Amino acid sequence: MTKLFLSIALSLVCFSEAVFALTPEDVQNLVHETQTAVEKLPSQEKKQVAVTIAVSLSMPKASLLRLAEDARDAGLPLTFRGVGTEITNKPDEKPKTILERYGKGLVARHMRDFEFLREAGATVQIDPVLFNRHDISDVPRVLVVPVCRSACEKASVLFEARGDVTLRYALEHIQNEITRALTTDSENTQLIHAQDLVQRHLDRLGDRP
Repeated sequence: MTKLFLSIALSLVCFSEAVFALTPEDVQNLVHETQTAVEKLPSQEKKQVAVTIAVSLSMPKASLLRLAEDARDAGLPLTFRGVGTEITNKPDEKPKTILERYGKGLVARHMRDFEFLREAGATVQIDPVLFNRHDISDVPRVLVVPVCRSACEKASVLFEARGDVTLRYALEHIQNEITRALTTDSENTQLIHAQDLVQRHLDRLGDRP
């Protein structure tokens, strides 16, 4: 991709030279600027991770509300498996989207169940794929997972904290696990990115239990 971008850019430079009669110095400057831009492009090989909080409306409301307020301040969404009664696919059916599975009316009715969380300022998202992929059967869980681009069925949780604990406690536990992992694999870019990401959420959370 980088080579293709550079080839296209150099072709444009050559075209510009023919039309605008650029000097050799101008061409060299454009080549340098193009190369610099290419070097700043995000690497396609870079491993990306995300922090997510898996929860359920079956949790005690007080615990869920406390987690919602912390998640709001940390900049993290609360992720639910779905709304209403889970409907499984028949063996010969392809996976359905949320709207295909439940219908717009049912989604709208059940979204009122999340109103107290939205009023607290929390971001709510519904992601049954996350729960199925990582076999999440008990909540709450705070997880660090790879961002899936391909071979999603092979993606696995990198780090997690389970149980009804504060978000700070969960994130600090995960951060300690990442630090231990880095002692034996200090050049692992995925671990480094995960460490930076968790720290950013901790910083946003501020000084609280």
